[in-house]
Amino acid sequence: MFKLSQKSDYGLILLSNMAKSKGIVSVSSVAKKNKLSTKFLSQVANELKKAGFISSKEGVSGGYSLAKAADEIKILDVLVALDGGLVKGDCFEDDHECNCGAKDMWISMKEQMEETIGRKTVADLVV
Repeated sequence: MFKLSQKSDYGLILLSNMAKSKGIVSVSSVAKKNKLSTKFLSQVANELKKAGFISSKEGVSGGYSLAKAADEIKILDVLVALDGGLVKGDCFEDDHECNCGAKDMWISMKEQMEETIGRKTVADLVV
């Protein structure tokens, strides 16, 4: 089963808010608007900054903005940066000995999900 982590959920919310605003946003305003933990959203913002998806501006009118255009930021890349991958589990490990016989099916499904999500960008989140 695919489940989006809270970290990735917060990251996508932050990125979509930045894409909608087309400017600088504060973590506290995004957290308040979306009823999220400001502390955790700040941690996610720092990870997104380290990964090169967002940039920051210090000062009173500071905050975060997208480091590149929303249509250049692939959702799959964000999920990989925040969680290390899209799908995790023993079945996806090279050295895992499969007893259920479904390893090839799970690998195929993972590849299909990555292909589909790999075509989506932050711009697709903005409606």
